[in-house]
Amino acid sequence: MLKIRLQRFGKSGAPVYRIAVLPKGDKRDGKPVEVLGFYNPRTKELVLNVARVKYWQSVGAQPSDTVAALLKRTPTHNLEDGPFKFAAKSRSEKDKAQAELKSKSTKIGKAEKARRATAKEEEAKREAEAAAAAEAAKAAAEAPAEEAAPAA
Repeated sequence: MLKIRLQRFGKSGAPVYRIAVLPKGDKRDGKPVEVLGFYNPRTKELVLNVARVKYWQSVGAQPSDTVAALLKRTPTHNLEDGPFKFAAKSRSEKDKAQAELKSKSTKIGKAEKARRATAKEEEAKREAEAAAAAEAAKAAAEAPAEEAAPAA
C-alpha cells in the first residue's frame, strides 16, 4: 500500500517538506516512488503537481492526515504549468506578505484581543453619542416650530 506523506528537509529550525509517494512501511526519509511537490510551513508556500496527486489517489495511495489538509488548499504553484522558479523578494514584498499572513491568521494573542475589544467598545460609544446628538438636534429643531404654531 502506498502513502502520500511529508519528508522533512531543510536546516534545523527551518523545515521544508517534500510531498512524496512512499510505500506505507518505509522510513520517513526513505527513497520515494515519486516526489509530487513541496511545502514550506514558514512561508505557507505549497507547490504541487495536482495531476500526479490525483493519479496516485486514483491508483489507491492514501494521503496522511497532514497531507490531506494541505491538498484541500490551493497550491501556490501547480507544477503542471511548468517548473517552479524561485524569485527572491524585496524587503517590502516580504513585509507585505508577512502582514497578509498575520491578517489571515486565526490565532490572536490576548493583548490583540483586548485591543480589538476596547476599539469596538469605543466605536459603539461614539455611535451612541452621535445618535443622541442627532436626536437632540432633531428635538431642538421641532421645539421652536411647536412654540410658533400655538402663537399663530
